[in-house]
Amino acid sequence: MNTTLKTGLTLMVVALTACTTGSSTSSSSPAGDGPGGAGAGAQGGAVDARFFLPTGEPNNTSAPVVEVDRDGNTHALYPAYVGGGAYYAFCARGCAGTDAVKVVRLETQGTVGNAMLALDANGRPRVLLSAYSTVYWGECDVDCTQRGSWKLAAIDRHDSDREVTGEALALDADGRPRYLSHTYRAYLGIGQKEPATWYVSCDAACDEPASWKSARISNQMWQGSTLRFDAKGRAHVATVAVGAGADNQDLAAYVRCDGDCGNEASWVGTGLTPAYESNTDAVPIKPTVSLAVTRAGEPRVLVLAAQNAKRALVYFECEGDCRAAGAKWEGTVVSDHEKLGVGADLVLDGQDRPRYVYTLDYNIILGRCDGPGCAGPEAPWSLTKVEMGADMPPDQIFLYPNCTVGAWFLHSPSIALTADGQVRVGYQARDVSGGLSRPDKTKPACVAGTDMTWSRLALLSKVN
Repeated sequence: MNTTLKTGLTLMVVALTACTTGSSTSSSSPAGDGPGGAGAGAQGGAVDARFFLPTGEPNNTSAPVVEVDRDGNTHALYPAYVGGGAYYAFCARGCAGTDAVKVVRLETQGTVGNAMLALDANGRPRVLLSAYSTVYWGECDVDCTQRGSWKLAAIDRHDSDREVTGEALALDADGRPRYLSHTYRAYLGIGQKEPATWYVSCDAACDEPASWKSARISNQMWQGSTLRFDAKGRAHVATVAVGAGADNQDLAAYVRCDGDCGNEASWVGTGLTPAYESNTDAVPIKPTVSLAVTRAGEPRVLVLAAQNAKRALVYFECEGDCRAAGAKWEGTVVSDHEKLGVGADLVLDGQDRPRYVYTLDYNIILGRCDGPGCAGPEAPWSLTKVEMGADMPPDQIFLYPNCTVGAWFLHSPSIALTADGQVRVGYQARDVSGGLSRPDKTKPACVAGTDMTWSRLALLSKVN
């Protein structure tokens, strides 16, 4: 039975299966146990390089987003951890380490909570930076490793009434930017303003704030959205609709607009599964959903879902018209490990085969399926370790009294592929210190916490 929601979305009852191959990361799988366990089937990948992304002057940074252009060059964008600004980085084909990366700082007022990156058909970078009170648009056409080549403009001064979350920026077939914005989600709902989601677009002269148009398309907050366009110009969205499910639970959903996207009625979609969220993990987990679209314009969705009050990573596929009741959605639980963590990202290779990255026990793992039947119970999923925190040399700088041990917490991965299938993964690396003893009795006991945090990049050879 389908459940119609007040937004017009419909909760599909998808018969989820559990992937039963050796690649499953079920919490009952012995290979998933123990420190740094990556789950059954995880294999050591041929990692060409793993290194920190530079900032010029030393600065703490947050999770990067990565993209690869048609020439195999890697582009990355990552915010300063506090104090405002973000960094655009470029590493040419054959990139092998930090010294090969060229970086430019893009200034903002206020800390950037979400940095989004898109490349046009010619590999030119376009960025959207969402700070607490302002959204910034940045673009560059040539010599993008030089700050003077960039145009950066404040396009929406919303005074903290709105926010942009997820991979909500995309370029249409003509290279024109569109993004989704929603009402700022108040912590614990205290002082929550009227929920809404807006479709924001610009057709030309996008470094001028007056060129941007905003249209309200929903009376709900669509959080953590991924926006993508297909070859037919249709806009596809995977999102988490706040409070749209039973008992006001957040609901992962798929929505599509075939034209006239400034009109609310043009957006038609369906709910997929309750979304998971946690404020009790060491690094809080926000609603997480990722979308990729096949060459035929069919959606593939990855969700960190709430299944029986537990977290689970669920992969969905759909053929045909996927918006309405009766759509042919199929889904499988690719992991129900209790240590699933912050962040997951999905892409398709040149043959429309899914590859995704996710966080498991603060390690970064790559999953892939070469099909067919990637959403079925016998799906041929396999796993590769991108990087394990325990494999990184622990840092010896301790900022707090009586902290004597350190560890790397890795999370919030982003994935991109080269044309020949090589993998680029960006993620955040937190240097966390702790200690149980108190060697200096004149000072208080250690308070475990983050000493430093940097953006990191892993370059993997083609994974077969």
